[in-house]
Amino acid sequence: MKKRNVIMLTLAILLIGLVLFATFRTTLLDPLGFRVKHAMGITSTADTTNEPIVFIHGYDGSNWTFFTTTVRYSASDFATRSLKLLVRENGDIDVSGVYDKAMKRPMIRVNFENPRSIIPNNAAWFANAMDKLKKEYDIEKVDIVAHSYGGLTFVNFLQKYNYQSDSYPKVDTFTAIGTPFNGSAVSSDGDTPYDLTATGPKKESAYFREMMKRKTKIPNDLPVLNIVGDLKDGSRSDGPVAVDSAKSAAFIFNRNDYQEVLFTGRFAQHSWLHANIGVDREIKQFIENHP
Repeated sequence: MKKRNVIMLTLAILLIGLVLFATFRTTLLDPLGFRVKHAMGITSTADTTNEPIVFIHGYDGSNWTFFTTTVRYSASDFATRSLKLLVRENGDIDVSGVYDKAMKRPMIRVNFENPRSIIPNNAAWFANAMDKLKKEYDIEKVDIVAHSYGGLTFVNFLQKYNYQSDSYPKVDTFTAIGTPFNGSAVSSDGDTPYDLTATGPKKESAYFREMMKRKTKIPNDLPVLNIVGDLKDGSRSDGPVAVDSAKSAAFIFNRNDYQEVLFTGRFAQHSWLHANIGVDREIKQFIENHP
């Protein structure tokens, strides 16, 4: 009798668990299901409305930069954790995870073996990753989310490699988080030689000048979301990146497809921006508004 009660209780707990899972199902456990399907050779019907979101870390970043972001988006049923690509310094790519065209917005993290290299190297490595996504995974369109120097990496890729090329997935949207578009000069009183005027920065960094020279190689209809942080401590910065440096992006991209969101306070700190749930909401809304 006692054994029977234990069995009944176990079954009841499992049933409740299944009901709760069905009621509050998220994409958090989807990768496991797709792994099983792939292992069994089961093919999926593609859902072309859910293109992947590709994440790029910044200087000295790693696979952990967007780890919590992907977990939060999975838990909220917005997107599915998918591939991790590690691009070696020689251009080779190590891949882990699983990708399936039926996934809901597969999230793909692109990481660099040397996270402290210069932007042109990063752009060349990122081009290798995008080429792999197109050729080996048949990915036609992506949304890009980049933190800090990752934003510069993407723009460099866009202007040098992606221009009029069919070798890479089409970029539907670009989100920059705390990106120093005009250098990293920060001062305690908030004033730098690189501050903005109505017509552009008072002084231009080398990277900014290069981006402006190649401005015509950025797709004119690319929707851009620029996330800017200000600690409100007098420095007019998120710590490492000045507000005006981040806002200089407005002079690089087409203003008709450009939007800017400013976050302030403690959680607008540079390394906290990509962990800020308010930033999550802005990116989610931006991507959903540009299907």
